[in-house]
Amino acid sequence: SLLALRPLPIFSMRRPALSSLAVVVTSYRHGHGQVAASFVGRLHPSGLSSHRLCQFRSPSPSSRREGRKPSLLPVVGIRKNRDWSNSPLFASKENDGPSGSEDTVDSSAKKDSSKREMLKFAIPALGIYLTNPLLSNIDNAFVGRTVGAAGLAALSPATLCIDQILYLFSFLSRAATALAARGYNNASNTSEEEARQRMRDAASPALTVAVFCGAVLSIFYAFSAPAILKALKVDPMLHKSAASYIHWRGTASWAAMAQSILLTLFMVAKDAVTPLKIIAGAAVLNVAGDALLCAWPLRTGCGGAAAATALATLASTGWMVRSLNKRGMLPRLKVPDWKECRALMEFTGPLLAITLTRMAGFVNMQRHAMKLGMESLAGYQLCMNLLIFFILFGEPLSQLGQTKLPALIDSNNTEEAMATFKSILILSTFAALGVGSVAYLAALLGPGLFSSNVAVQAVARSAAPTLFFAVSQTIVGIAVDGCMMASRDFGFMLAMGLGSFALQAKLLPYCSSVGDIFGTFTIRLGTYAALSAGRALLGYGNLGRAIRGKEGGRGYPDGSVAGTSA
Repeated sequence: SLLALRPLPIFSMRRPALSSLAVVVTSYRHGHGQVAASFVGRLHPSGLSSHRLCQFRSPSPSSRREGRKPSLLPVVGIRKNRDWSNSPLFASKENDGPSGSEDTVDSSAKKDSSKREMLKFAIPALGIYLTNPLLSNIDNAFVGRTVGAAGLAALSPATLCIDQILYLFSFLSRAATALAARGYNNASNTSEEEARQRMRDAASPALTVAVFCGAVLSIFYAFSAPAILKALKVDPMLHKSAASYIHWRGTASWAAMAQSILLTLFMVAKDAVTPLKIIAGAAVLNVAGDALLCAWPLRTGCGGAAAATALATLASTGWMVRSLNKRGMLPRLKVPDWKECRALMEFTGPLLAITLTRMAGFVNMQRHAMKLGMESLAGYQLCMNLLIFFILFGEPLSQLGQTKLPALIDSNNTEEAMATFKSILILSTFAALGVGSVAYLAALLGPGLFSSNVAVQAVARSAAPTLFFAVSQTIVGIAVDGCMMASRDFGFMLAMGLGSFALQAKLLPYCSSVGDIFGTFTIRLGTYAALSAGRALLGYGNLGRAIRGKEGGRGYPDGSVAGTSA
């Protein structure tokens, strides 16, 4: 019997000739259930051609009792790994039967499952990214209690020299994430071992460059610490403590840079638990070292805190190497060939320029804070460590965008790319409000944990309101930034980075307090996040076209592109 005969605009075809489809469905009874045969033909202007045939078999009574679902049986020309059950070919426009409600339930369950999977990945990853700033705050607490305001003030330029230079090379880990994610996730038709091999090969050039640059940095810090402090116009009274911190932390720069690349491999493989255990072990080692070297019995001040951090970094890097090697995921150190260098430079060139503009903004903030006096500089250092600690709540969401979106964008799967982008925005908004509130309370109620100086505590408390807005805006900005990097929209990112940097540079000379300085940071990050997200949602730029499907075909559930398969 004839069930349906109507044209369906099912897929967006790339060739104008293939403009519509017609479906004829017939059904008949079979001893083990109902079998429906469907004839699908493409309509050319000249008539019907390019037919396909498939069968849809409903379960038999015994299969129903066992809970089996209907199955789609490919007969002619249908790809076996494609799920056609969600296609409009088998869906009615009217939601008038049980199947429509089941589709709605399945769709809702799938969205809930996707968010749960994101949270299962994000929560352990959050622990990883929070550990290092947490240890920095522990260092501040030990130094502030054992050395005083002068020790905290010395840590400000010292951490600027170490952490900001390491941040300058963060483009390597971001490039490694993008390259490894594309190599691992696009290997859908290969074995797990082959997928890991592609991931290792993709990350190998970045790891080699990271180790080499880290070794050069270690040598540089060993001989140039006094010259760096002099160039930054640091108070001569702080030189000895700051130089000691730079020397000790600098010895482990190569390990810190290598660790950032190794960590991306765990993230790409969707394993956030193993590195969390490693980082937690290193954290315990760092706290024990701080207690031994800063508090009792050695009391070595800033140098002891730096030595404890360096020892923990070396230990955690060694544990990561061992774990990756056991799982067959450890990249080899080798000189990259021309093809590998070109693939790496596609990311590192733009990302280096973007990172330079962001680092220059932090340096400008630091320089204006140093003009406000020792107590204000110590209070700025306290608030900056709180800022760095809390904004890392957005880093797992950035990693979600960098690891999930590249494969969806490459396969032109616009529906899932849009759903992923919206989920990241929603999660980042809730995280921004909650984490920003906690940051405000920490700056308002917790300065006494880091310093006994009343003036330093007053500076931190006065900056608490602007710290709330700075943390909230930055968490959303970091999440959006990961999605932008996944789409390789580097031109817009660089333009926005330069524009927001210029805006902040114009505002900083008018700042008369630490709170004002963090206010300029809020304006800078808020502008970037709002314009980037709005542009993408309106369908502009690489990310906007990817999630709106303005270029190319629409993605199928299996990741292939409409209009490209015969």
